[in-house]
Amino acid sequence: MAIFLEALFILVLRVVGISTSTLGTILTVHGRKLPAILAGSLSTLIYIVAIARVVNNLSNVWNVSAYVIGFGLGTWVGMILEERIALGFAEVRIISTGNKVAAALRQAGFGATEMYGRGQENLVGIVDAIVPRKNVQHVIELVESVDSKAIVTVSEARTVQRGYWKPDRRR
Repeated sequence: MAIFLEALFILVLRVVGISTSTLGTILTVHGRKLPAILAGSLSTLIYIVAIARVVNNLSNVWNVSAYVIGFGLGTWVGMILEERIALGFAEVRIISTGNKVAAALRQAGFGATEMYGRGQENLVGIVDAIVPRKNVQHVIELVESVDSKAIVTVSEARTVQRGYWKPDRRR
């Protein structure tokens, strides 16, 4: 029973360590220095504890398996956490044949920049909106409710210096 408990402990350490490391990488990319340093330090400490338990008994297949599986699960958990935290901003571009999308976005508290272009068959409206990543799904649903045939693309906005947000939409 002790063998399985140790393997479970290693598995949990790896899941926590790798998910913390994944978040640390994302924090680094977003320029959040102190949280990135703390996450990196914590993940390194966890790594040392976990690897020491595995290396002390390499013939224990349960510990080795737990270490390997913990890496995969930790990556998955880290990605889920990153999606929930959703740091930063996204550029949502909407191509629509109607002209109601920008008004709907503004009504919902988002800034919207309108441009016009020519599609394959007719004139189209192009709306760009820079929104907090936490609000991307809401914006997509809003666009869908206004124009179910609109083309929507989402890109990461690496740096945003100015823009329009209602105070409760900014973060």
